[in-house]
Amino acid sequence: MLGSASILNYALKEGQLLRECLVIYVDAALDRNGRAGCGLAVFIRGRAVYTESFGFSHLGGSAQLEAHVCAGALDLAAARWPYHRVIVRTDCAPVVRSRMPSSDSFRLAVFEVRERCRRGWRVVRYVSRKANPAHELAREGLKSMSRQPALAAA
Repeated sequence: MLGSASILNYALKEGQLLRECLVIYVDAALDRNGRAGCGLAVFIRGRAVYTESFGFSHLGGSAQLEAHVCAGALDLAAARWPYHRVIVRTDCAPVVRSRMPSSDSFRLAVFEVRERCRRGWRVVRYVSRKANPAHELAREGLKSMSRQPALAAA
């Protein structure tokens, strides 16, 4: 029987009940003062369904930041669109292609991304900066941080 719990569980495990593919473009921008901007653009069937840009402080490197943003995008997809296959696209080649990341902090960040990809129908792929709609969003996020007044040291 198609509606039985065992059949539904089997089909879900096999990915037969997954909805269409969700593509999340991510980008991060970092300045030399530790201010960062992040951009996310989520597409389903070629149509943007969600965009966001924001700024924050970051003390690590740019590749580490990009890996954290990819991991965050995978978490967002798992929470908001749990039944979609997910492709996260980043213009940071080291996040996608690094076999053995150089620094411990980058290694941990890449490990976070790989762990989230193992949980289901989720992959991270490279996209050129020109083809990444999140690039401008990340720059907007960084600009929003630059407009905020600096915190005075106590």
